[in-house]
Amino acid sequence: MPLSEIRQVSAHTRLGLWRMDERPEELLASFPHLRSLPMPYKHEGRQREFLSVRALLSVMTGDNSLVIGHEPSGKPTLPDWHISISHTKGYAALILSQTEPVAVDIEQRSDRVGRIANRFIRPDEEADTLERMLTVWSAKETLYKLHSEDSLQFFEMRVREWHPHHLIIENMKSGQFVTLHHELTADYVLTYHPTTPQR
Repeated sequence: MPLSEIRQVSAHTRLGLWRMDERPEELLASFPHLRSLPMPYKHEGRQREFLSVRALLSVMTGDNSLVIGHEPSGKPTLPDWHISISHTKGYAALILSQTEPVAVDIEQRSDRVGRIANRFIRPDEEADTLERMLTVWSAKETLYKLHSEDSLQFFEMRVREWHPHHLIIENMKSGQFVTLHHELTADYVLTYHPTTPQR
Protein backbone atom coordinates (compact mmCIF):
# COMPACT_ATOMS: atom_id res chain seq x y z
CA MET A 1 0.00 0.00 0.00
CA PRO A 2 1.69 3.24 -1.10
CA LEU A 3 0.60 5.35 1.88
CA SER A 4 3.29 7.98 2.23
CA GLU A 5 2.32 9.59 5.53
CA ILE A 6 -0.50 10.56 7.87
CA ARG A 7 0.26 13.44 10.19
CA GLN A 8 -1.65 15.17 12.97
CA VAL A 9 -1.34 18.85 12.04
CA SER A 10 -3.52 20.26 14.83
CA ALA A 11 -5.67 18.93 17.64
CA HIS A 12 -8.54 17.90 15.36
CA THR A 13 -6.97 17.90 11.89
CA ARG A 14 -5.10 15.19 9.97
CA LEU A 15 -3.22 15.33 6.70
CA GLY A 16 -2.61 12.29 4.51
CA LEU A 17 -0.17 11.85 1.62
CA TRP A 18 -0.46 8.98 -0.85
CA ARG A 19 2.17 7.98 -3.40
CA MET A 20 0.22 7.17 -6.55
CA ASP A 21 2.15 4.30 -8.11
CA GLU A 22 -0.59 1.67 -8.26
CA ARG A 23 -2.81 0.95 -11.24
CA PRO A 24 -6.57 1.38 -10.74
CA GLU A 25 -7.07 -2.41 -10.71
CA GLU A 26 -4.57 -2.75 -7.86
CA LEU A 27 -6.31 -0.05 -5.84
CA LEU A 28 -9.68 -1.73 -6.37
CA ALA A 29 -8.22 -5.06 -5.28
CA SER A 30 -6.87 -3.50 -2.07
CA PHE A 31 -10.04 -1.46 -1.39
CA PRO A 32 -12.94 -3.48 -2.82
CA HIS A 33 -15.55 -1.11 -1.36
CA LEU A 34 -14.45 1.44 -3.99
CA ARG A 35 -15.94 -0.78 -6.71
CA SER A 36 -19.40 0.48 -5.71
CA LEU A 37 -18.52 4.07 -6.60
CA PRO A 38 -19.40 5.31 -10.08
CA MET A 39 -16.15 6.02 -11.93
CA PRO A 40 -16.43 9.42 -13.64
CA TYR A 41 -13.18 9.13 -15.60
CA LYS A 42 -11.95 7.04 -18.54
CA HIS A 43 -8.29 8.11 -18.44
CA GLU A 44 -6.19 5.83 -16.25
CA GLY A 45 -4.32 8.70 -14.65
CA ARG A 46 -7.55 10.40 -13.53
CA GLN A 47 -8.90 7.06 -12.31
CA ARG A 48 -5.75 6.63 -10.23
CA GLU A 49 -6.23 10.07 -8.67
CA PHE A 50 -9.91 9.40 -7.94
CA LEU A 51 -9.27 6.03 -6.32
CA SER A 52 -6.12 7.07 -4.43
CA VAL A 53 -7.91 9.93 -2.68
CA ARG A 54 -10.75 7.64 -1.62
CA ALA A 55 -8.35 4.92 -0.48
CA LEU A 56 -6.56 7.56 1.59
CA LEU A 57 -9.89 8.69 3.07
CA SER A 58 -10.61 5.11 4.10
CA VAL A 59 -7.20 4.69 5.75
CA MET A 60 -7.39 8.05 7.54
CA THR A 61 -10.89 7.55 8.97
CA GLY A 62 -11.33 3.79 9.12
CA ASP A 63 -14.78 4.35 7.62
CA ASN A 64 -15.49 2.79 4.23
CA SER A 65 -18.99 4.28 4.06
CA LEU A 66 -17.86 7.89 3.57
CA VAL A 67 -18.56 9.30 0.11
CA ILE A 68 -16.96 12.50 -1.18
CA GLY A 69 -19.34 14.83 -3.00
CA HIS A 70 -18.77 18.09 -4.83
CA GLU A 71 -20.38 21.50 -4.92
CA PRO A 72 -21.24 22.98 -8.37
CA SER A 73 -17.94 24.89 -8.14
CA GLY A 74 -16.06 21.59 -7.86
CA LYS A 75 -15.21 22.05 -4.18
CA PRO A 76 -15.21 18.65 -2.41
CA THR A 77 -17.69 17.99 0.37
CA LEU A 78 -18.00 15.30 3.03
CA PRO A 79 -20.86 15.17 5.57
CA ASP A 80 -19.73 16.24 9.06
CA TRP A 81 -16.18 16.96 7.85
CA HIS A 82 -14.16 19.85 6.47
CA ILE A 83 -12.18 18.42 3.57
CA SER A 84 -9.66 19.53 0.97
CA ILE A 85 -7.99 17.49 -1.77
CA SER A 86 -5.02 18.01 -4.07
CA HIS A 87 -2.96 15.86 -6.39
CA THR A 88 0.07 16.24 -8.59
CA LYS A 89 2.24 13.87 -10.57
CA GLY A 90 2.84 10.89 -8.31
CA TYR A 91 1.10 12.14 -5.14
CA ALA A 92 -2.33 12.81 -3.66
CA ALA A 93 -2.97 14.88 -0.54
CA LEU A 94 -6.06 14.94 1.67
CA ILE A 95 -6.71 17.05 4.76
CA LEU A 96 -9.64 16.46 7.12
CA SER A 97 -11.11 18.13 10.19
CA GLN A 98 -14.41 17.89 12.01
CA THR A 99 -13.94 21.28 13.69
CA GLU A 100 -12.09 23.77 11.48
CA PRO A 101 -11.80 24.86 7.84
CA VAL A 102 -8.96 23.20 5.95
CA ALA A 103 -7.14 23.54 2.64
CA VAL A 104 -4.20 21.77 0.99
CA ASP A 105 -2.22 22.02 -2.23
CA ILE A 106 0.57 19.82 -3.56
CA GLU A 107 2.54 20.68 -6.70
CA GLN A 108 5.17 18.76 -8.62
CA ARG A 109 8.58 20.33 -8.33
CA SER A 110 9.54 21.79 -11.72
CA ASP A 111 11.00 24.90 -13.32
CA ARG A 112 7.79 25.70 -15.23
CA VAL A 113 6.79 28.35 -12.68
CA GLY A 114 9.80 30.45 -13.67
CA ARG A 115 8.28 30.96 -17.12
CA ILE A 116 4.89 32.11 -15.85
CA ALA A 117 5.89 33.90 -12.65
CA ASN A 118 4.56 37.26 -13.82
CA ARG A 119 1.06 35.75 -14.03
CA PHE A 120 0.77 35.00 -10.32
CA ILE A 121 3.54 36.77 -8.38
CA ARG A 122 3.02 40.38 -7.40
CA PRO A 123 5.91 42.87 -7.73
CA ASP A 124 5.81 43.38 -3.95
CA GLU A 125 6.25 39.68 -3.13
CA GLU A 126 9.60 38.15 -2.24
CA ALA A 127 10.05 35.25 -4.66
CA ASP A 128 13.50 35.37 -6.25
CA THR A 129 14.15 31.62 -6.54
CA LEU A 130 12.28 28.82 -8.29
CA GLU A 131 11.61 27.24 -4.89
CA ARG A 132 9.99 30.44 -3.61
CA MET A 133 8.01 30.88 -6.83
CA LEU A 134 6.65 27.35 -6.58
CA THR A 135 5.76 27.86 -2.93
CA VAL A 136 3.94 31.12 -3.71
CA TRP A 137 1.92 29.33 -6.41
CA SER A 138 0.98 26.53 -4.00
CA ALA A 139 0.22 28.93 -1.14
CA LYS A 140 -2.15 30.93 -3.32
CA GLU A 141 -3.89 27.75 -4.45
CA THR A 142 -4.35 26.81 -0.79
CA LEU A 143 -5.72 30.22 0.19
CA TYR A 144 -8.04 30.18 -2.84
CA LYS A 145 -9.53 26.91 -1.56
CA LEU A 146 -9.69 28.10 2.05
CA HIS A 147 -11.49 31.34 1.09
CA SER A 148 -13.42 29.91 -1.86
CA GLU A 149 -16.35 32.23 -1.22
CA ASP A 150 -14.13 35.19 -2.23
CA SER A 151 -13.22 33.76 -5.69
CA LEU A 152 -9.74 35.21 -5.28
CA GLN A 153 -7.49 36.05 -8.21
CA PHE A 154 -3.73 35.53 -7.92
CA PHE A 155 -2.98 39.23 -7.52
CA GLU A 156 -5.59 39.54 -4.78
CA MET A 157 -3.37 37.38 -2.55
CA ARG A 158 0.02 38.36 -1.20
CA VAL A 159 2.64 36.37 0.71
CA ARG A 160 3.69 38.76 3.47
CA GLU A 161 6.12 36.82 5.67
CA TRP A 162 8.43 33.82 5.19
CA HIS A 163 9.44 31.50 8.03
CA PRO A 164 11.26 28.15 7.91
CA HIS A 165 8.10 26.01 7.98
CA HIS A 166 5.24 28.45 7.68
CA LEU A 167 4.33 31.64 5.89
CA ILE A 168 1.79 34.43 6.29
CA ILE A 169 -0.44 35.14 3.30
CA GLU A 170 -2.94 37.96 2.94
CA ASN A 171 -6.41 37.84 1.40
CA MET A 172 -6.38 41.37 0.03
CA LYS A 173 -10.13 41.35 -0.60
CA SER A 174 -11.00 40.79 3.04
CA GLY A 175 -7.81 41.98 4.74
CA GLN A 176 -7.39 38.62 6.48
CA PHE A 177 -3.98 37.14 7.22
CA VAL A 178 -3.64 33.35 7.19
CA THR A 179 -0.81 31.11 8.37
CA LEU A 180 0.07 28.22 6.05
CA HIS A 181 2.51 25.40 6.54
CA HIS A 182 4.95 24.96 3.66
CA GLU A 183 7.56 22.35 2.83
CA LEU A 184 9.66 21.46 -0.18
CA THR A 185 10.95 17.99 -1.05
CA ALA A 186 12.82 16.61 -4.04
CA ASP A 187 9.45 15.71 -5.59
CA TYR A 188 6.92 18.35 -4.56
CA VAL A 189 5.98 21.48 -2.66
CA LEU A 190 3.19 21.15 -0.10
CA THR A 191 1.18 23.89 1.59
CA TYR A 192 -1.77 23.54 3.93
CA HIS A 193 -3.96 25.12 6.61
CA PRO A 194 -4.24 24.80 9.53
CA THR A 195 -0.70 24.23 10.69
CA THR A 196 0.78 23.31 14.05
CA PRO A 197 1.21 26.51 16.08
CA GLN A 198 4.79 27.76 15.90
CA ARG A 199 6.73 28.03 19.15
